[in-house]
Amino acid sequence: MISEIEDSLGKSLIKIFITTLVISAVLYRLADTDADYDLWGYLTFGRLFWQTGHFPYEDIFSFVPTLHPWVYHEWLTGVIFYPIYQSVGTSGLLILKYVLGLSTVGFIYLTARKRGATPLAAVLGLLIIHNFLRMGYSPVRAQVFTYFFFALTFFLLERARISGHFSGLWFLLPIQIIWCNLHGGFPAGLGLIFIYAMGEAISRQPSRMYWTVFCLSGAATLINPYGLDYWNYMFRAIALPRPEISEWVSVFQAYRSGLIGWGLVYFILMSMFAAFWWVRKREITAGLALAFTLYIGWKHLRHQMFFLLLMGAYLPDLFTIYFHDLKSRPSFMAGLRRLNWQIPVAAGMLLIVLNSYWLWRSAPLNLKIPPLPKAGSAASYYPLGALDYIRTHNLSGKLLVKFDWGEFLIWNLYPQCRIALDGRFETVYSIKISKEYFDFLFGRPNWHQFLIKYSPDFILIDSRTRTYNLINEDPQWRQVYTDPGCALFLRK
Repeated sequence: MISEIEDSLGKSLIKIFITTLVISAVLYRLADTDADYDLWGYLTFGRLFWQTGHFPYEDIFSFVPTLHPWVYHEWLTGVIFYPIYQSVGTSGLLILKYVLGLSTVGFIYLTARKRGATPLAAVLGLLIIHNFLRMGYSPVRAQVFTYFFFALTFFLLERARISGHFSGLWFLLPIQIIWCNLHGGFPAGLGLIFIYAMGEAISRQPSRMYWTVFCLSGAATLINPYGLDYWNYMFRAIALPRPEISEWVSVFQAYRSGLIGWGLVYFILMSMFAAFWWVRKREITAGLALAFTLYIGWKHLRHQMFFLLLMGAYLPDLFTIYFHDLKSRPSFMAGLRRLNWQIPVAAGMLLIVLNSYWLWRSAPLNLKIPPLPKAGSAASYYPLGALDYIRTHNLSGKLLVKFDWGEFLIWNLYPQCRIALDGRFETVYSIKISKEYFDFLFGRPNWHQFLIKYSPDFILIDSRTRTYNLINEDPQWRQVYTDPGCALFLRK
């Protein structure tokens, strides 16, 4: 009896130890606290919604012509974020990010276990993919909802496929309603349902329920403030090229431009793991899901997370098989028994301590707004010096800004200033105006046409760019402020 209690206690301690190791590693990877530019767009919409008491269908922040209606696919995120920000500040938003991130990882773990992976194999799968969490969880973006709902959808689909009980798939309908109003990434969930329906049909397994839920989930997305206009926007947005926005470039383009380094090697290795998995498992449904998410992951940096989340649940299949093969080898088991158990435990404890220390050093509840660029770094920063100058000198009017800073300046300067352009991009601006703007921003041959056509009163631009030099040489403009990151020009 005593030995049984000791064995049970030992297993419980091992579970606590492994859980602590995973949570500490995931939280450390989630603890990027440099504010994302899109955050200010969410807060601006939420402020407008709560302060005016009505739903805004028209943009009031820009001085260039905008689309009608303003289809802001992240509207519910702003409605949720703003009262959290007002009541508990940015720490509340960061806590929400950590909760959603850990929940996402938790559903991937549960999916791996549902597929038959051992706890150790499932944890190993999480540790392999957790390095990329920092890429997908910059604070605090609406994507955190997409990753959470994608993992939840994946879990429900796999549970239904494995158990043969499909009643849980009905939860996908309310999930799609909430998801489509929080973020425009909801087609990832619809796509995953479609892949499961098609994969099961090809495998000659029951697929009618998947097709039914897919059709009803698609119809459920019409429950939004814009109705069919939302889907008109979605079709336009999905087909829209965004070569000027870094997270929308391909993996190879990102590598050539210096956006990623070892990330390319990591993604190639993960692609090879996916190929090994297919050779060993030959599951049609899972193979289709991996192939499609791998394709979109190579095509756009921001979509890599979908592939990695799937790999977090599929890879443990291989690990479980290999662990079982190793256990069948007497020489390996004998060597394992001779291994001092204190060594791996000490290594795990060291990792927990290091992760906890790095997490504490990163000030995980303190949202950072970097005021100046770091030398040789492409990390985000904010023109706080120029913002202070505008406020001090009470400047008002039409402000032409670097794309990244637009939403931050709307949040801080409206109604004193109206802005062009900002990160809301295709939700507000036509393709024609966006092209004219990026011609200006990158100093292309017809860069001056935007200034002539829309006549801004002042310009806030990155002081390290070609466009800065062009404006500085233009006699119509006078530089009134500059720092290592930005420059402010007034029309003479």
